[in-house]
Amino acid sequence: MKNLLNEVMETPPDTKITDKSGINPEELIEKIKSGYTANRGPRHQQKKTFAPSTIAYGHGECARYWYLAFEGGTFEDNADAFAGANMTNGTKSHERIQKAIEDAGFLIDSEFKIVNNDPPIFGYGDVMLDWQGEELLGEIKTMMNEGFEYRKLNRKPKPGHLIQLLIYMKILKKQKAVLIYENKNNHELLVIPVEVNDYYIQWVNNTFEWMRNVRKAWENKTLPEKNYRSNSRICKSCPLSKVCADAGKGDVKISSLEPIDETLSMV
Repeated sequence: MKNLLNEVMETPPDTKITDKSGINPEELIEKIKSGYTANRGPRHQQKKTFAPSTIAYGHGECARYWYLAFEGGTFEDNADAFAGANMTNGTKSHERIQKAIEDAGFLIDSEFKIVNNDPPIFGYGDVMLDWQGEELLGEIKTMMNEGFEYRKLNRKPKPGHLIQLLIYMKILKKQKAVLIYENKNNHELLVIPVEVNDYYIQWVNNTFEWMRNVRKAWENKTLPEKNYRSNSRICKSCPLSKVCADAGKGDVKISSLEPIDETLSMV
């Protein structure tokens, strides 16, 4: 009995177990997961406008990224199956919440274009609401329970979400808007109102001027220098990191976009 027990404990578990039906569950799972990334390989793109949803995160704060995006290059998509599933789930959640708002009778519009010429910006607004006679811009975001509970406790939006919303508010000339959060674990909703204040006005005006400077650098063909080391978090997540590595040192210094200060927001 002892020898048998030792043999069982020393034998590594078989990760590719096939049951009596001859079906290998792990192989089937991997095949399903491959579907999430089947259409997400490298692709050549040339950006025409700034995207608020990109500016709000990581490489979007880098002037060099936008120069190279406007120039055009091969974008690497490093999303794994989990990330692919997460993005798909987010899209479906948006559609479901938009439909609920429509059925509740206070939806004016959804998935509408938001365009600005100087600097060039293009995006899609999630919802425009008729709330007690006031036209109210709304952005829908989903997050896991831990992040949701933190936002619920502090009543402050995630900085990246706030950045995106403020850019839309400036273009649409809105003084008030709302971020609509959904808990992915249980579908609980949280609404955080956002109202323009002096700090927001200063920050978003500076951001628009930063975008103008970046766009002008591209028009003048003056490549911005790198602001990060190649092993930084920003560069590792950048879809143009390979293009950037081959682009040369750069011709002009443009600081990265100033992040929004959570301590000065919502006041």
